Amino acid sequence: MVDLPHRFVPTSSRFVSPVRIVPQCGHEHSITAVSFSPLSRYFASADSDGHVKIWVLETLDILGSYLIDFVCTDLVWDDLNALICKGNNAERRIDLPEDETPASLQPAIDPSRVIRLIGSPEASFSSDSFSVLYNDNTFTHDLPGLIDGQMDVCERYVVAISPQTLLVVSAFEDDELMHIDCCGFPDVHWMKFHISERGDFVMAIASDGSLYKLDPIKQTQSCMLKGSTRATACNFGDDDFIIIGSESGNLTIYDVRNERILLRTPRCPRPFIAVYPSPEKLGFVALRPESVTAFFGYSQEILSASPLPGACIASCPGSVFSEVFVACDDRAIYRLKLDENIITKICTTPKDETVDCIGAAGNLILIHYASGRLALHNTAKFVDIDFNSTQTPSCISVSETSKLAALLIGDQITLIDLSGKSPSRQFTSKGAAQIILGKEKTANAIIVFKRDLTIHALDLETGTTTELNTIDAPNARILSVAPAAKAFAFLLAEIEHNQIAVYKVGLNTGKSSLALRIYTQGMQIWAASTSEQTVNFRNDATCLRIISGLKAYSVEDWARSEPLAIF
Repeated sequence: MVDLPHRFVPTSSRFVSPVRIVPQCGHEHSITAVSFSPLSRYFASADSDGHVKIWVLETLDILGSYLIDFVCTDLVWDDLNALICKGNNAERRIDLPEDETPASLQPAIDPSRVIRLIGSPEASFSSDSFSVLYNDNTFTHDLPGLIDGQMDVCERYVVAISPQTLLVVSAFEDDELMHIDCCGFPDVHWMKFHISERGDFVMAIASDGSLYKLDPIKQTQSCMLKGSTRATACNFGDDDFIIIGSESGNLTIYDVRNERILLRTPRCPRPFIAVYPSPEKLGFVALRPESVTAFFGYSQEILSASPLPGACIASCPGSVFSEVFVACDDRAIYRLKLDENIITKICTTPKDETVDCIGAAGNLILIHYASGRLALHNTAKFVDIDFNSTQTPSCISVSETSKLAALLIGDQITLIDLSGKSPSRQFTSKGAAQIILGKEKTANAIIVFKRDLTIHALDLETGTTTELNTIDAPNARILSVAPAAKAFAFLLAEIEHNQIAVYKVGLNTGKSSLALRIYTQGMQIWAASTSEQTVNFRNDATCLRIISGLKAYSVEDWARSEPLAIF
């Protein structure tokens, strides 16, 4: 078991488990519909890929996950134990296990059968305006694009919204109580509102995921939740809970009574496009199209993802700790020093070229373009290299002396003399996954890491290959390699589902040892372990904490803790 610090226990006693185990992430696609069950015991969510998930609100576990053959845009509960999914003129019913002690439901009130008191205000709505009839007076309010309107249960005010305006008016006189434009941004609009059962407050949701609480009587407003991603679906569970689904496939449950986030699933992460062991010191750098994350072994710290200047299209490890070079879609190549939080623009590539692979050593960058050209950038100038191939290299390795470069394209390894004094040479190495130019005693060799996990030394003089060793990680998949101090390299491999590891490899002997284990869920990094006893979690209060295997804890207001021991 895991001995959790006392501060991990939530302050609320409403929920059964002192720590809520949430091994699931959010959806992998945009949310299309969400809905609370009667009495808010369950809630359901659907995404644009046809997946429907049913959650238990009390424990935050997933009761069931279903794949239907259409995109569900509406979720309707039929009593407590059935969910009807609708969309594209299709319909599917999902029956849940019968509750042993089902709570009785109050019969729904038919508004058409409600007898209103004589003289009560009445509201009518059209597409561009709405009217309030009180006694012999009619108060008309213009609201172009009106999408929803409602009078509070105590008949004191009327709320109406259009995409850009939320309007609250008096039910007894021609008076606007509140007029709120949606955040003042043209790309943000109002989605939905909810008037509380007693009419003492109104909750409104904007399309950027922001949540506002309004008091029409005191005419005050406050932002309860600042949005960060585009909201695509929302639902109110009476006055207690609000569920918001986002474009990124995640769910936020807001507790209205206690004014706090009850659950926010981790963002559906974009896959890594590159993962590099960090040279010199134990660690790694992970790249996605939009961001970069690093783990520092010396400080036992996992950085939160940092945004890139543009979408990453090519990258390579640097030659010092936490350094990585990134080519972005803004035609620039940047050097990132993550331990110092520095991003430096190195150069701008030609307008008519697209970078598809880069390699670096020191201040030298070797750039391969999709057109087949190969160029060298050093000290603010470009030099064309006599090489052309329209196939994208798997990797480019540049020697520490910046005199040689090796490109891996398919099973072909091309060795290039960057001084231009010697012609390029080609070698064949079947099954090669990654390559690196040797150092010290292996300086006249290319070290080849193959997909079958064997490590070979390719002699540059004779062209012969010698098998050095095998990585002890059955069924692993090699991801990337980076040079380390002296005659060593760091190799990064996916060793099993949701786990990747860094191996330290001796280039002279090929012997390898496990140096770091990295825990992921989907392709999101949650934790790293330098030993079997200790796990270090990333410093992010909205993320899951991997404890063992796929178990994770979602704990609010958790900023940082000492490493937790696994027994």
